[in-house]
Amino acid sequence: MIISELKRCIRNNEKAILATIIDKKGSSYRQVGAKSLILSDGTAYGVLSGGCIEQDLLEHARDVFETGEPKQIIYDLRNDDNVPWGLGVGCNGVITVLLSLIDPVNNRESAVKQFKVLKQQSLSKEPYPVCTVIKSSNHNALLPGTILENIELPLFKIMSSGILENYSIDVDGKKETVTLFLETITPMPHIIIFGAGPDASSLIDQLKFLHWRVTIVDHRPGYLNKDNFPCADELNLVPQGEFPEDLNASENSYAIIMTHHYEQDLVYLKGLLQQNLSYIGLLGPKRRFNNLKKDLQAQGFMIPAKAAEKIYSPIGLDIGSETPEEIALSIAAEIMAHKNKTSTQSLKWKKDSIHTPNPASYERLKELVQ
Repeated sequence: MIISELKRCIRNNEKAILATIIDKKGSSYRQVGAKSLILSDGTAYGVLSGGCIEQDLLEHARDVFETGEPKQIIYDLRNDDNVPWGLGVGCNGVITVLLSLIDPVNNRESAVKQFKVLKQQSLSKEPYPVCTVIKSSNHNALLPGTILENIELPLFKIMSSGILENYSIDVDGKKETVTLFLETITPMPHIIIFGAGPDASSLIDQLKFLHWRVTIVDHRPGYLNKDNFPCADELNLVPQGEFPEDLNASENSYAIIMTHHYEQDLVYLKGLLQQNLSYIGLLGPKRRFNNLKKDLQAQGFMIPAKAAEKIYSPIGLDIGSETPEEIALSIAAEIMAHKNKTSTQSLKWKKDSIHTPNPASYERLKELVQ
């Protein structure tokens, strides 16, 4: 929603403010890198808290609209009646929010660059670092809010998002001292749904609500159209009995087979097992999946052990789902758990913090920058 609204603002030459959490200590509702887009009329897209700082953010946003100068606000959300800000909401953390003006009228190049950086999240297949200037020793050379591209950073700095203070960079042959907000942006997850039946609609709505990029594949033009799936990012019509040639899948892609058409499921499963996907889910009972495996074996195709680990059948978490909406929630929850490499236990039984970092994501990023 933030990306599409920012695109509209730039197209219509409307100013907006991007609010970003750039630092946190202790517990917080959202993590470093979380964003909200604030319009001049006070409308906001995206939240940075459970609602406890949003109204105050609007007041600070008015100052930024008037001055054009970026602004940092520190919110102490610990449960302490004596803290200066005085909400005492009990989140047990302190967050720093950066408000920066996006001005397509007076600084269109910077506005477009900010849009491209955010848009890249929906297109990229790998994590990528983004540096934003927070403070600068020379505003004529580098204004706060400037996005820096192709900047070299030590590997240990790229392992997580955060603030880099007193960092020296070269600007037109002269060294300038800056404070940067380094954000490692992970790609928007991509889900490929094979099957455009009526029950796919609830699942797609659920996944789009979670800001996933959704591709739908089907062989039936009467089902696969924008009228039935207005929220889908891509519709891929393929002839019956064939697997799509231009699937554009990656390690960041997840697939669900739900055509309710056995022979077509067989084609899709065989094709997906030859892709480097993160997750393959099949709708239906275990018996159906066992039959699919037997028929693949009869064709001389054995499911590799590594690929078998990625197959989830029956798909979804056991939450007693019955309706299409409940089944969609069950599937989305399982995929989220798989993506974040977490257990599916109740948070009540988790011994460490809710937002414990996932070591696997750091290892993957380390591979990319080496």
